[in-house]
Amino acid sequence: MVNCRDRQGVALILVIGMLALMVVMGITFSIYMRTERVAAGSFKSGVVARQLLPVALNMALEAINTNLVNKPYPGWNVLESGNGAGIAVSGVNNTNVLNWIPRAALGANQNPTPRWVDVGVDGRIGYLVVNCSGLLDANTSGDGVTPRGNGVSINEIQLPACQDVAGAAGATALVAGRPYETIQEFGYKGQASGALSQPVSNFVCFSYFPTGYVGGTNITLVDLSGDENALTNRHADIVKGLVGSGIDASQAEFVYQNLLDYVDADDVPRDLGSACTESVPMFNEILVTNTYVFGIDTNFSMHGRVYMEWFYPFVQPSTKNYWIEYSVSFERTNATPATFPLPPNLSGAVPANYSAGSQFANPTPFSALFKIPSTSYSAFMGSNVQFKVKINMLMHANNATGPLVDASPWPTNTTVDLIMPVMTIPNPPSAKSSGVVTDAEVIDPRFNWDVSHWIVRANNNTLTWTNTATTKWLTHTDSDGHYDMYVANRPLVSVSELTYLLRGQSASPVDYKWSSIHLYDGGVAFPIDRVLDHFTLGTNTAMKGFVNPNSGEIDVLTAAFTDMPVNNYPGETPVTTLTPAQARALAGFWADTNQNPARCSFTMLSDIGHATNVFNTATLSGWTPFQKESVLRNSAGLFNTRQQYFMILLYAQAAKYVPLMDDKSVLAEVRGIAEVWRDPLPNAEGIHPCVIRMVLPLNND
Repeated sequence: MVNCRDRQGVALILVIGMLALMVVMGITFSIYMRTERVAAGSFKSGVVARQLLPVALNMALEAINTNLVNKPYPGWNVLESGNGAGIAVSGVNNTNVLNWIPRAALGANQNPTPRWVDVGVDGRIGYLVVNCSGLLDANTSGDGVTPRGNGVSINEIQLPACQDVAGAAGATALVAGRPYETIQEFGYKGQASGALSQPVSNFVCFSYFPTGYVGGTNITLVDLSGDENALTNRHADIVKGLVGSGIDASQAEFVYQNLLDYVDADDVPRDLGSACTESVPMFNEILVTNTYVFGIDTNFSMHGRVYMEWFYPFVQPSTKNYWIEYSVSFERTNATPATFPLPPNLSGAVPANYSAGSQFANPTPFSALFKIPSTSYSAFMGSNVQFKVKINMLMHANNATGPLVDASPWPTNTTVDLIMPVMTIPNPPSAKSSGVVTDAEVIDPRFNWDVSHWIVRANNNTLTWTNTATTKWLTHTDSDGHYDMYVANRPLVSVSELTYLLRGQSASPVDYKWSSIHLYDGGVAFPIDRVLDHFTLGTNTAMKGFVNPNSGEIDVLTAAFTDMPVNNYPGETPVTTLTPAQARALAGFWADTNQNPARCSFTMLSDIGHATNVFNTATLSGWTPFQKESVLRNSAGLFNTRQQYFMILLYAQAAKYVPLMDDKSVLAEVRGIAEVWRDPLPNAEGIHPCVIRMVLPLNND
């Protein structure tokens, strides 16, 4: 028989055991639930932080828009969140983070410090906008092979000029490794292949330059590619573009005809009643001499001689022969007795004596002698004698009946008139001779067809020398300062070649003698001609790989200028190029806003021409005006202003305030990077198109 007292002890043990089990289960459940709660909270904080990363990006984009509005280019290297107060964002100096940023874009401060910005009770964000607008496109800029030429292709950008590229071999390896998706990939592959000698400094992996310019919302680019037939089909558009470029409306047709002469294959001007831009000798000066001889067989004699000088200002020699056809006639002036005999009219053709490389020649087309018999001489003793000499000249190519290439004046029924000085027939006759000289010269022989451009002077003789009037005019501020001319006789290879065209005949208050289209401000009285903004070659609608001329990156600008031809005209020999040292000096001057205050404000390519200091820098000292202009003429095809590009480091934290702590307690943190392209030209709604090319999360280690 079992004792009841013994069973009561077992029950107690069972109860205590159950209680212990329930306690353990309760504690376990409590711990588990706490873990789940913490995990859920952590997940929530992570979600909050990740959701704040787009907030950071949007705030960065808003900061860009607020800072730039319609500016063509940022005036800063980095744009940081916060205003310097508050807590600094940690991790900015993390090497892994900076591997995503081109070093040159950071400028002098390689370790910028943005600040946290509170976006609510539970979070804060930070951002660092790095301006990469002035860097090269690692995927399209330069090809590592093409030599520097007239700046017509982005392949001419000399990649070895960038100090992060390991010389010529590195440039070849860089090109071979294309394409690169990110800077981090480029840095890794570039250093592995030997393309890079240091971390990436001067490159991004994307670029996009729409056709058109920041300040050109109403400009339609006109295509100048093709031969004269192609240009003839675009006649109206070209004339409109010339007027838009600043050419006087009354002269736009004149410039258009010059353009056709420039590109056609022959050397025959299409209009003899207009300025000549074909490379042919042009009439430049007329000299008339009279020698009166007395006492020869008691007769009075006059020997007349006319010298006709031509001038050849074109830098490329002609291979043709030329002939001068002339006609000379005489009239008495009121100072001459009506019965005094006139010299005979003269006409004929003589060789122009042109030879390749010659610049002046003065053929003598006639020498006339007429006499007054002694029986009539006494009637004129003591009389004054004076003649008006009327001259018309034509220049033929090849032979005396070849095509006309110059006429002075035109049409042929007009003449250049010279009034001879008065001579008095001595009384009594004597064996004394006396000669007089009258000269007519033009300031610019390309306008010799217009009678009003001939200046008549007595006792002036500049045969085989530059005309007195020309020498004076070349010192005027509204002149090119030189008379070198060039004609290609082929289609344009660069819009910049328009600088070899004359601007027109004249327009108040400026006269365009010895004045061609200008790309830069050399102190001339008329404005820069904005042909770079109105014309193009080809019809590309989207382009990549250009250099933003607002760039402050010396390496990038050096790559654009290294080995650039410093020439007066295409194909000039010997070839003179900008040395790497000269290119870097010019780039340093260009990038310095103290020296070049126009930088960061170039909205159109023509704006570069107003950077007067650049063209007057010591690097260009001693250069001719055409050589100075080559800085823009031979680089314009490498530049485009219509891109802004940013690398943006993004930071976000889920955080909350904790009692007795000065700062928030960080619950979760994420980082990321974005690449953003922005159009500096607003659209019709006034909004700047913006493309977020990439957003990537970054490790927090």
